[in-house]
Amino acid sequence: MLAIIEIKAREDGGHGLQSQSHRTECWLEGWIAVPPLLEQAAWDCVGYCDLDIQDGKLVGLTPRERPPRPEPEPQPPSAEERLGLLEEALAQTDETAIALFESQAEQASINAQQDDALLDIYEMLGG
Repeated sequence: MLAIIEIKAREDGGHGLQSQSHRTECWLEGWIAVPPLLEQAAWDCVGYCDLDIQDGKLVGLTPRERPPRPEPEPQPPSAEERLGLLEEALAQTDETAIALFESQAEQASINAQQDDALLDIYEMLGG
């Protein structure tokens, strides 16, 4: 089995690392064969290392600290959670509609009282 490591590090500082059992030499451009003595170290650091390449051969590697893993993406709410949120929103909408209806009815009553008062004033003024 031959392991190979990507010569140029990725943005996160790691190097790609692969192996194939039927290969005897490096098969990808921009990669280099990992000697058997360094294979375990390369796999242990999962490619997060500094490479020591001399005369086109990997002669050493120094493990580096891996960057912290990014926070996982938040999971979307389940169907049950979405249903609960929709039920809550619907209940709030119903409450708002009822409050608006009651407010409208109250305003109509106030308007009627004002109309009656204006008519009384008009009649008092001899109109």
